[in-house]
Amino acid sequence: MKTAHDYLLDMREYANRIAQSTRGGKAAFDSDFVVQDAVIRQYQVIGEIAKRLPDELLATQPDIDWRAVKGFRDFLTHNYDRVDLAIVWEAVMMLPQLQQAIEAMLAENSNNNRT
Repeated sequence: MKTAHDYLLDMREYANRIAQSTRGGKAAFDSDFVVQDAVIRQYQVIGEIAKRLPDELLATQPDIDWRAVKGFRDFLTHNYDRVDLAIVWEAVMMLPQLQQAIEAMLAENSNNNRT
């Protein structure tokens, strides 16, 4: 069974994949459906991981709207025909804040030896 630390490591990996997938910028994202599909999938996984993390751990990073992260996953999964790529790109633009929050939770989780 995965621990919170394991989930955070997974979340970091998927966030890093988004960063790597979108390093070409918005024009590259807009013109490449493979990149779009990859980013959408990576956000689905991040949202699923957020659902599996303890609320008290997520609460240590109140600058991230975790409810929105989880809801974004649900929307992307269940509304494939209504996904607005401009909104996906907005999420990409907010990725550095998410990555900082993940790193902070990893540090806190390691310091407190949480499971």
